[in-house]
Order: sequence, then structure tokens, then C-alpha cells
Amino acid sequence: MNGITTQSLTEKGWDWGTKTLHRRRTHKLALTDALMDEYEGRRAVLKGRWIVLQTVRLLFVFTFIAGVFWLPRSTPAQQKPTLRPLNIALANQSVTMTGIYVAKELGIFESYGFDARVLVLEPRAAIAAMLTGDLDFYTAIGSTARAALRGVPVRVGLVALNRPDFSLIASREIASVEQLKGKVIGGYTAQGTVNVVLVELLRRKGLRPEDYKVINAGTARAAALASGNVPAALVNSVETVRLVKQGFHVLARAADELEIPQSGLGLSVASLQSKRDFLRPGVKAVLEAIRVIAAQKDKTVPVIMKQLALSQDEAAYVYDAMKGGWALDGKPTPNSQKLDFELSQRDMGLKEPPKPEQVYDFSLLEELAKR
Repeated sequence: MNGITTQSLTEKGWDWGTKTLHRRRTHKLALTDALMDEYEGRRAVLKGRWIVLQTVRLLFVFTFIAGVFWLPRSTPAQQKPTLRPLNIALANQSVTMTGIYVAKELGIFESYGFDARVLVLEPRAAIAAMLTGDLDFYTAIGSTARAALRGVPVRVGLVALNRPDFSLIASREIASVEQLKGKVIGGYTAQGTVNVVLVELLRRKGLRPEDYKVINAGTARAAALASGNVPAALVNSVETVRLVKQGFHVLARAADELEIPQSGLGLSVASLQSKRDFLRPGVKAVLEAIRVIAAQKDKTVPVIMKQLALSQDEAAYVYDAMKGGWALDGKPTPNSQKLDFELSQRDMGLKEPPKPEQVYDFSLLEELAKR
């Protein structure tokens, strides 16, 4: 051993087993440190990923909360706004009511916030309903005007037509107006527009009121003629088309002879005073519809077909018959107003012709014109 003994090695601090163990421990510690370093590195990476993930989650939650509480909510855009009921009565179903038909069918009433509820009423019932506030508008402005002249607190707020939509139709046996002497003729109601026009039309054709008798058949005038209960009647253009197809014939057309306000909007004085903001857009909607009718036959004829159950040819016929009479400004022409007042004076026994303010109140139209 070259003089080196175990003792001497031990004395010199050498212990092979201890040295080997120490080296192994040192190696293990080195491995452990490396593993720890790797572990710590991976841990740091994982921690970084966790922080990123948590940040993303927090951003998502924040965005959701902001969407719920802070971002503007869309009120159901698909839901239509609540519409206000607008109650309108027609005197009958005829082309003179086309202003109401078009305003309803083409969505004009709806565009002004109205749910237009339309029915047919005879004058007495309609005027009573206006006075109680159950009816907003009545289209029979002739009857409304005469009620106003009797002191009833109603007025005409808009005129739709300045030509009457009536024809004198007779059975096959009656060939001329002169042959109506001594006969019974179908009318509507006393002092109603139909009767006033009938008397004036016959006067211009040479017959005096004592030469014939008028039976008031209301909206059943055409039926009375078709059934043979009367030999002649004054009917609207829709009824005229149908009766002519059945073999009846036209003796005279009122639109060829007379210029007089027919159809529009009648309303109560109380409503004019207390519901102006409500009624104004209703007047505007009808005025807009009148202008559509006068200018756009292609849009109007389908509405007439639907509302009056006419063929396209029939609807075009009644449209053409009334085309020139629509009041684009919602007011009567001077000649129309003059004749209307003369007839009212004569038929009602007035001492003098009515004054416009007794019948008309165009203040809503005037307010609309300023806007």
C-alpha cells in the first residue's frame, strides 16, 4: 500500500465510504436543485397562465355585467307602440268614404299613432255619439252641418269632397226624369245630404217637391229599388254599378249638375276644445289620404276593391267618377259652399243664408298649415 495504511488514511480524514456517500448526496442535491429549478420554472409558467386565465374570466364577467346593467337595452324594437283608439263613423259604405279607407288600409292612421275603429251609423245616432264623446269623427258632413244650424254643438272640421257621389237610378219602365211625376222615390232621411241633393237635382230637371213623394229608406235605397218597392232612387256610385248590371239605368248624375260638400270630418265643439292635440293628427291623416287618392290611382283602386267588394274595372269606374272632386286643402270651394248654404236656407226655412262659422271650424287645418 506504499506505506499508506487504513489508519493513516483515516487519520488524514479519508473515508472511502463516507466520501462516496458524500458524493452521492452532493449529486442528489444537485439533481434535486435542478428538479426544483425546473419545478419552480414550470410553476411560474402555470401561475402566469392561471393569472391570465383569471384575468380573462374577470373581463368576461365584467363585460356581461356591463351589458346587463349599463349598456342601453333595446326595448323590443319588434313590438309596435301602443296605438290610441280613434272612433270614426261612416254614413254608409261608398266611394265618398275612400279617405277613411285609404288612411286605414295604407297605414296612415297607424303612422300617426291611431288604431282607427270604423263603423256605419245613421246621422241621429252618430251625432248623439259625438255629443257624448263616444265618437271622434263623423263623415256625413252635410248632416253634421244641418245639425249645427239647428243649434247642436257640432262642426265640420274637414271637407273631403266637393262633388256629390249620387246618381238617380230608375227601373226599366222609367225612361226620363219627367216620368217620375206622381211616383215614389227612394231617399235617405229627412234633411240628410241624400235628400237635399235629390230635391235640388230634380228641381234642376224641372220637377217641384209636390210633383213626387220621397220615402226614406236609409241605406236600403238600392234594395228598395231592386225589389221593386220604388221605381227610382238616389244611390251612390257603388250601388249604381251594381244596379246597372241588373238592368236599371241612370237618369241623372248629381256630380254633373251640382258642386256641394260631401264627406269629410264632423266633430263636436267639446272635442275641439278639449281634445285638440288628439284630433289634430287624425285630421292630418285624412288630409294626407285625400292627397294620395287624388294623385295615386294605382294605390287607391285596390283599396276600393277590397272595401267595397268591387272588381278592378268597377273600382276604376267609381274612382274616375270622383277623381276631380277631392278637396286637397280639406275645405269647400266657394261654389260648393254657396250652394250648400242656399240649400240649407231653403230646406230649413232659415231667414238668411248660414254664416261659415255656424257650420265650419277649420282651426285644426289652419294649425297644421303653420307647421
